[in-house]
Amino acid sequence: MFFTAALLPHARASGSDQTGSYEYGLYNLKIHVENPPEAYPDQNLTINVTAEASAKLTINYTAIELYTLNGSTMNGESFAHIEFINYNNPLFLSGGQSSYKTSYNETIPASALNVVYGKLTLVWTEMGTEESNAYTRQTTFIVASVYSPELQRLTDLLPKLQKQNAILRRNVTDMNDTLAQTLNDLADAKNHYEGDIGNTRSVATLLGVTTVFFVATTAYLIMRKPKDYF
Repeated sequence: MFFTAALLPHARASGSDQTGSYEYGLYNLKIHVENPPEAYPDQNLTINVTAEASAKLTINYTAIELYTLNGSTMNGESFAHIEFINYNNPLFLSGGQSSYKTSYNETIPASALNVVYGKLTLVWTEMGTEESNAYTRQTTFIVASVYSPELQRLTDLLPKLQKQNAILRRNVTDMNDTLAQTLNDLADAKNHYEGDIGNTRSVATLLGVTTVFFVATTAYLIMRKPKDYF
């Protein structure tokens, strides 16, 4: 069974309803993927997929596998499989910018972190005047960023931490300057007192020599004192 596509108007939201978009085009086929640019853990994400043809072709298979980073394991994990077109129901587009659009609601895992990305798989056949050409392509693209309350809290805290870090760095610099000045003062004091100690030692030595000389002289005089005769 074939789906026959109708002409659909293309609209772009703005303001609070802004959409993220991805487009893949090759030869006469274009695939548009539109969704909100930000996703929230444990909430639905609406994804609109549109196929557009500028010539006659048949889309045999189109699917988008959705992945996200698991915040617990830090591994990329698949959480949804969107089959836009399957082999049992190929889609015929008659050309002249004919298109086919479908919307999907997918729940973002509670453990989702950072981004949602998709792997698009396309299989289609373009019909020429004499022969048909079949194509198979795969591509990976960013679907939406994932809002994280904890990441937002850390982001808001970053300016405060940067300010505290700057204050601490200034304090460390001041302490280093104070330490350097203290070491210089200690060196000056050491040189000063070493000079005083040297002078004190010289005086002590001179006093010791004088004392020894005085004792020796006194002893000599006593020994030379004349004896009394009775």
